Formats: sequence, C-alpha cells, structure tokens
Amino acid sequence: MTPRILEGDIIIVRIQPDAETGDIVVVQIENEHATCKKLMKYREGISLISFNPAYDPMTFTKEEVISKPVSL
Repeated sequence: MTPRILEGDIIIVRIQPDAETGDIVVVQIENEHATCKKLMKYREGISLISFNPAYDPMTFTKEEVISKPVSL
C-alpha cells in the first residue's frame, strides 16, 4: 500500500538530520523548493522516488547532496 497524498492535503513532518532507506521524507532542494518522496540510499548517493508513476526518480550523488544542497 502506498501513501496517497493529494493536492491540498496537510502532512505533518518531524525535522531530523537523517532518514533510512524506504522512509517517506520531505526534502528541500537548493534551499528553494520541497518535495515529499520515498528515500532510497545507495553507496554513491540517493534517489527520491515519487509515488506518482508519471514522475521519474530524482537521483543525486553524495557530492550533489552537499553542493546543491539536498536536505531532509
């Protein structure tokens, strides 16, 4: 069962410094916009997986996570 978050829904989040693979996270990218995705961690970086199959995963290297930044 996947979460169903629709436009206009309210989500409650907890700020924390890290998350585990498979967690649903709200991520801020380049200090501008935020997105709610499923987190997948890899040795070389992370992927943010959309629950809407119309959107491709967003993938970032470890270096991009720091330089953009991509933060939980």
